[in-house]
Amino acid sequence: FGVFDSNINLAGVFSSLVYSGWIVNRTKSFKRYLLEHAFGVNEEADWGKMELVDNLGNGLLYATWGVYILNTLEIQTGIAVKSLFSLGATGTLVFSLASKDIASQIMSGLTLHLSDKIYQGDSIELEDGTSGIVEDLGWMQTLIKGGNDMVTALPNTAITNQRIYNLSRTPRSQVKQELRVSYTEAANIPNFLAAIKEEIKKSCPKLVTDGSSPFRAHWTDYGEKYLMIVVNAHFYIKPTGNEYWDNRQQVLEAILRAATKTEVHLEKACKPATAPRTN
Repeated sequence: FGVFDSNINLAGVFSSLVYSGWIVNRTKSFKRYLLEHAFGVNEEADWGKMELVDNLGNGLLYATWGVYILNTLEIQTGIAVKSLFSLGATGTLVFSLASKDIASQIMSGLTLHLSDKIYQGDSIELEDGTSGIVEDLGWMQTLIKGGNDMVTALPNTAITNQRIYNLSRTPRSQVKQELRVSYTEAANIPNFLAAIKEEIKKSCPKLVTDGSSPFRAHWTDYGEKYLMIVVNAHFYIKPTGNEYWDNRQQVLEAILRAATKTEVHLEKACKPATAPRTN
């Protein structure tokens, strides 16, 4: 069909591509070595930021290699493009749509990498409810590992088009609990509220008490059958990980001790404490 010119040195072209690919691979390894030493290799190193720089470096390497390949295969590339357009309008349309989608994914990946919103290893929550730890931040998709250990692969376009809540960069957390008590317990409520705050202060050393965030225990409303109480506390703890959940349990135990001390009976169907959906 006259696609290949008999004067083209296919062996030379092939060896050139293989050799350039080997150089790219070795450059990646050396770059990774330099980054690990630049960011440190101890437990306190910011691995997420290192992965970000590493991915950007890989993108630059692959882009340079791609230009080299196109330059090496200049003649073959020109023939390939002509052959593509010879497919007709339908083939051209399919190729254009596919290329547009790929380009959109890559641009979204580049946006995520440059935006500094998330790093690999960050605990995040998206506007659509997806939450977990960023396992891999790629150019086309991002892998998020949920609390049930299931990994969700999301296209980068789906992430950049919604709000991202990075829990790993949130220095404080909140525990909010709604309680219900019987009308017959009304006289004991003031003592109960004071006891709740006292027990939480004793049990939670990282409680925010300087007024920058609320620390409240209030009787808030009359219900149809019960009196409504809200406990709202903030802590110098990130809203993710074992430290958060241990502290949340301490708050619940403190409320229970306060109820026992003041002889207040908590009714069933209390609203669960506010908590992130990550592990």
